[in-house]
Amino acid sequence: MARHYLALNGALIFWLLALLCWSYSATLPAQVFGGLALLNFILHAFSHQVNSMFKKKQIEEISPLALSQPVPAAAVKEPPAPEKHATTIIASDVCFEGNIQARGHVYIHGTLKGNIDAQDNLIKVMRGGVVEGNIVCRELIIDGRVNGECNCDAVDICDNGQVTGTLTYRTLAVKKGGIFSGQAEMMKPLPEASNIVGFLIETADEQAKKSQHAAG
Repeated sequence: MARHYLALNGALIFWLLALLCWSYSATLPAQVFGGLALLNFILHAFSHQVNSMFKKKQIEEISPLALSQPVPAAAVKEPPAPEKHATTIIASDVCFEGNIQARGHVYIHGTLKGNIDAQDNLIKVMRGGVVEGNIVCRELIIDGRVNGECNCDAVDICDNGQVTGTLTYRTLAVKKGGIFSGQAEMMKPLPEASNIVGFLIETADEQAKKSQHAAG
Protein backbone atom coordinates (compact mmCIF):
# COMPACT_ATOMS: atom_id res chain seq x y z
CA MET A 1 0.00 0.00 0.00
CA ALA A 2 1.56 3.34 -1.04
CA ARG A 3 2.29 5.78 1.74
CA HIS A 4 0.39 8.67 0.15
CA TYR A 5 -2.81 6.54 0.16
CA LEU A 6 -2.65 5.65 3.89
CA ALA A 7 -4.55 8.77 5.02
CA LEU A 8 -7.22 8.28 2.35
CA ASN A 9 -7.73 4.60 3.26
CA GLY A 10 -7.83 5.49 6.97
CA ALA A 11 -10.46 8.13 6.25
CA LEU A 12 -12.61 5.58 4.41
CA ILE A 13 -12.27 3.03 7.25
CA PHE A 14 -13.20 5.60 9.91
CA TRP A 15 -16.13 6.76 7.78
CA LEU A 16 -17.44 3.19 7.52
CA LEU A 17 -17.09 2.74 11.30
CA ALA A 18 -18.96 6.00 11.87
CA LEU A 19 -21.83 4.82 9.63
CA LEU A 20 -21.90 1.46 11.41
CA CYS A 21 -22.10 3.13 14.86
CA TRP A 22 -24.75 5.53 13.60
CA SER A 23 -26.85 2.61 12.36
CA TYR A 24 -26.76 1.11 15.88
CA SER A 25 -27.66 4.49 17.42
CA ALA A 26 -24.22 4.85 19.01
CA THR A 27 -24.00 8.60 18.57
CA LEU A 28 -20.79 9.33 20.47
CA PRO A 29 -18.63 6.70 18.72
CA ALA A 30 -20.16 7.72 15.38
CA GLN A 31 -19.10 11.34 16.04
CA VAL A 32 -15.57 10.26 17.03
CA PHE A 33 -15.12 8.05 13.96
CA GLY A 34 -16.59 10.82 11.77
CA GLY A 35 -14.09 13.31 13.16
CA LEU A 36 -11.22 10.89 12.57
CA ALA A 37 -12.42 10.33 8.99
CA LEU A 38 -12.51 14.10 8.38
CA LEU A 39 -9.03 14.49 9.87
CA ASN A 40 -7.64 11.79 7.58
CA PHE A 41 -9.23 13.47 4.54
CA ILE A 42 -7.52 16.73 5.53
CA LEU A 43 -4.17 14.96 6.01
CA HIS A 44 -4.50 13.31 2.60
CA ALA A 45 -5.23 16.63 0.87
CA PHE A 46 -2.32 18.33 2.68
CA SER A 47 0.18 15.54 1.85
CA HIS A 48 -0.92 15.62 -1.80
CA GLN A 49 -0.29 19.37 -1.97
CA VAL A 50 3.13 19.01 -0.29
CA ASN A 51 4.17 16.24 -2.72
CA SER A 52 3.16 18.37 -5.70
CA MET A 53 5.24 21.33 -4.46
CA PHE A 54 8.22 19.06 -3.76
CA LYS A 55 8.13 17.54 -7.26
CA LYS A 56 7.89 21.00 -8.84
CA LYS A 57 10.95 22.13 -6.86
CA GLN A 58 12.90 19.07 -7.99
CA ILE A 59 12.09 19.80 -11.65
CA GLU A 60 13.22 23.42 -11.24
CA GLU A 61 16.52 22.27 -9.68
CA ILE A 62 17.21 19.63 -12.32
CA SER A 63 16.49 21.86 -15.33
CA PRO A 64 19.47 24.24 -14.85
CA LEU A 65 21.74 21.23 -14.34
CA ALA A 66 20.54 19.73 -17.59
CA LEU A 67 21.21 23.00 -19.39
CA SER A 68 24.70 23.27 -17.91
CA GLN A 69 25.79 19.83 -19.08
CA PRO A 70 28.75 19.96 -21.49
CA VAL A 71 27.92 19.86 -25.16
CA PRO A 72 29.14 16.70 -26.88
CA ALA A 73 32.39 17.17 -28.76
CA ALA A 74 30.72 16.16 -32.02
CA ALA A 75 28.31 19.11 -31.74
CA VAL A 76 31.08 21.69 -31.24
CA LYS A 77 32.21 23.20 -34.50
CA GLU A 78 35.94 23.66 -34.66
CA PRO A 79 37.29 26.80 -36.32
CA PRO A 80 38.39 26.24 -39.86
CA ALA A 81 42.01 25.26 -40.14
CA PRO A 82 44.28 27.61 -42.05
CA GLU A 83 44.61 26.77 -45.70
CA LYS A 84 47.64 24.62 -46.48
CA HIS A 85 49.15 24.81 -49.93
CA ALA A 86 50.20 21.50 -51.42
CA THR A 87 53.76 20.78 -52.47
CA THR A 88 54.32 20.20 -56.19
CA ILE A 89 56.62 17.30 -57.07
CA ILE A 90 57.86 16.24 -60.50
CA ALA A 91 58.92 12.60 -60.09
CA SER A 92 62.23 11.31 -61.45
CA ASP A 93 60.59 9.28 -64.25
CA VAL A 94 58.35 12.17 -65.43
CA CYS A 95 58.96 14.60 -68.29
CA PHE A 96 56.47 17.45 -67.94
CA GLU A 97 55.93 20.10 -70.61
CA GLY A 98 54.10 23.25 -69.58
CA ASN A 99 54.21 26.10 -67.08
CA ILE A 100 53.71 25.69 -63.35
CA GLN A 101 52.25 28.36 -61.08
CA ALA A 102 52.56 27.05 -57.54
CA ARG A 103 51.29 28.36 -54.20
CA GLY A 104 53.52 25.92 -52.32
CA HIS A 105 57.01 24.50 -52.57
CA VAL A 106 58.17 22.78 -55.78
CA TYR A 107 60.56 19.82 -55.98
CA ILE A 108 61.90 18.74 -59.37
CA HIS A 109 63.25 15.19 -59.58
CA GLY A 110 62.46 14.65 -63.27
CA THR A 111 62.40 16.95 -66.31
CA LEU A 112 60.33 20.12 -66.71
CA LYS A 113 60.14 22.02 -70.00
CA GLY A 114 58.40 25.24 -69.04
CA ASN A 115 58.39 28.11 -66.59
CA ILE A 116 57.88 27.90 -62.81
CA ASP A 117 56.32 30.70 -60.77
CA ALA A 118 56.39 30.13 -57.00
CA GLN A 119 56.70 33.73 -55.91
CA ASP A 120 56.91 33.31 -52.13
CA ASN A 121 58.09 29.73 -51.86
CA LEU A 122 60.98 27.34 -52.34
CA ILE A 123 61.96 25.61 -55.58
CA LYS A 124 64.48 22.81 -55.37
CA VAL A 125 65.92 21.09 -58.43
CA MET A 126 67.09 17.77 -57.11
CA ARG A 127 70.12 15.82 -58.32
CA GLY A 128 69.18 14.42 -61.72
CA GLY A 129 66.40 16.99 -62.17
CA VAL A 130 66.30 19.26 -65.22
CA VAL A 131 64.45 22.54 -65.77
CA GLU A 132 64.41 24.17 -69.19
CA GLY A 133 62.61 27.44 -68.60
CA ASN A 134 62.43 30.51 -66.41
CA ILE A 135 62.11 30.37 -62.62
CA VAL A 136 60.62 32.93 -60.21
CA CYS A 137 60.65 32.15 -56.48
CA ARG A 138 61.80 33.25 -53.05
CA GLU A 139 64.53 30.62 -52.64
CA LEU A 140 66.10 28.43 -55.34
CA ILE A 141 68.29 25.41 -54.55
CA ILE A 142 69.90 23.76 -57.57
CA ASP A 143 71.49 20.34 -57.35
CA GLY A 144 70.49 19.39 -60.91
CA ARG A 145 70.51 21.37 -64.15
CA VAL A 146 68.73 24.62 -65.06
CA ASN A 147 68.67 26.37 -68.43
CA GLY A 148 66.89 29.71 -68.33
CA GLU A 149 66.37 32.92 -66.39
CA CYS A 150 66.15 32.73 -62.61
CA ASN A 151 64.72 35.58 -60.57
CA CYS A 152 65.02 34.74 -56.88
CA ASP A 153 65.83 36.35 -53.56
CA ALA A 154 68.27 33.59 -52.63
CA VAL A 155 70.06 31.20 -55.00
CA ASP A 156 72.10 28.23 -53.80
CA ILE A 157 74.00 26.20 -56.41
CA CYS A 158 75.03 22.89 -54.85
CA ASP A 159 78.10 20.79 -55.70
CA ASN A 160 76.23 18.97 -58.49
CA GLY A 161 74.27 22.00 -59.73
CA GLN A 162 74.62 23.51 -63.20
CA VAL A 163 73.01 26.78 -64.26
CA THR A 164 73.10 28.20 -67.78
CA GLY A 165 71.37 31.52 -68.37
CA THR A 166 70.69 34.63 -66.30
CA LEU A 167 70.59 34.96 -62.53
CA THR A 168 68.87 37.85 -60.77
CA TYR A 169 69.32 37.53 -57.02
CA ARG A 170 69.89 39.21 -53.68
CA THR A 171 72.10 36.47 -52.22
CA LEU A 172 74.07 33.87 -54.20
CA ALA A 173 76.03 30.86 -52.94
CA VAL A 174 77.95 28.49 -55.23
CA LYS A 175 79.42 25.43 -53.57
CA LYS A 176 82.56 23.70 -54.76
CA GLY A 177 81.70 21.70 -57.86
CA GLY A 178 78.72 23.93 -58.78
CA ILE A 179 78.78 25.47 -62.28
CA PHE A 180 77.27 28.76 -63.42
CA SER A 181 77.51 29.98 -67.02
CA GLY A 182 75.80 33.19 -68.08
CA GLN A 183 75.00 36.63 -66.68
CA ALA A 184 74.39 37.50 -63.06
CA GLU A 185 72.67 40.63 -61.78
CA MET A 186 72.21 41.53 -58.15
CA MET A 187 68.86 43.01 -57.08
CA LYS A 188 68.63 46.21 -55.10
CA PRO A 189 68.55 45.56 -51.36
CA LEU A 190 65.17 45.82 -49.68
CA PRO A 191 64.55 49.25 -48.09
CA GLU A 192 65.14 49.19 -44.36
CA ALA A 193 62.35 50.45 -42.15
CA SER A 194 63.15 53.70 -40.35
CA ASN A 195 61.37 55.39 -37.44
CA ILE A 196 62.74 58.83 -38.46
CA VAL A 197 60.18 60.74 -40.49
CA GLY A 198 61.24 63.27 -43.09
CA PHE A 199 64.97 62.49 -42.88
CA LEU A 200 66.67 62.70 -46.30
CA ILE A 201 70.12 61.33 -47.07
CA GLU A 202 71.97 63.64 -49.38
CA THR A 203 74.19 62.15 -52.04
CA ALA A 204 77.70 63.39 -52.69
CA ASP A 205 76.57 65.17 -55.90
CA GLU A 206 73.81 67.07 -54.07
CA GLN A 207 76.26 68.16 -51.39
CA ALA A 208 78.70 69.35 -54.07
CA LYS A 209 75.96 71.36 -55.80
CA LYS A 210 75.01 73.04 -52.55
CA SER A 211 78.66 73.89 -51.89
CA GLN A 212 78.95 75.49 -55.35
CA HIS A 213 75.79 77.59 -54.79
CA ALA A 214 77.12 78.72 -51.44
CA ALA A 215 80.47 79.68 -52.98
CA GLY A 216 78.74 81.66 -55.77
